[in-house]
Amino acid sequence: MSAVVQFLDWDSRFFGFGVARILCDTPTADEVRTALDQCRTAGARLVYWHAPYHDLAAHQLAEQHKAWLADRKVTFAMALGPVEAAPVDAAIVPTTTLTPQLESLAWQSGEYSRFALDKRLPADAFRQLYSQWLRNSLNGAIARVVLTLPDHTGKELGLLTLGEKNGRADIGLLAVDAQARGQRVGKRLVAEARRWAIGAGYTELQVVTQRDNAPACGFYESCGFAISYEEHIYHLWLE
Repeated sequence: MSAVVQFLDWDSRFFGFGVARILCDTPTADEVRTALDQCRTAGARLVYWHAPYHDLAAHQLAEQHKAWLADRKVTFAMALGPVEAAPVDAAIVPTTTLTPQLESLAWQSGEYSRFALDKRLPADAFRQLYSQWLRNSLNGAIARVVLTLPDHTGKELGLLTLGEKNGRADIGLLAVDAQARGQRVGKRLVAEARRWAIGAGYTELQVVTQRDNAPACGFYESCGFAISYEEHIYHLWLE
């Protein structure tokens, strides 16, 4: 497939400058140069470049253009069987209410994200982005349910948002408060997400994380997920 440029209106409005994405499987050097020229002409300042992790030619071209490897993105998935006799975890409750603690959990969920790690982005952009993601989940725009596990005082110890992507039930945000880790909060949230997804008729559940977030990868594998797809995402800043 030839390199194709996709201009990202939402990202451009959010960051306040032009953002585009290069879509390509096996690009040639000429195709990449043409795509980047199109981005410059359109006023794009930041270009996302997605490439399958095994595409060595694309990675070599990205390095030649001084693109920064921002994310080794991994999609984990698991098959969901017929309706299981999994008991409802009564301590886990759905919510549509934004609280400061939920916002803090959303920020914690993205500590390894490319938007947190790219120091050329505005300093507060990462938190604003994840706050918006949380709000759009709570209001139902991008999630079908938001699950929380509060303690006896009502403070949320964990957060999980569940939506749909590519026909699969999709975990968007998942975080456990730093002070509550090691108490099976995450596993209880994932188990309840599985139960909810099966009840909603889904046959697969997926979640995306970063390969460099080793604790998250190990956690998902311990929950029964397996790698479904992996790609590298580069950030290429145009001068």
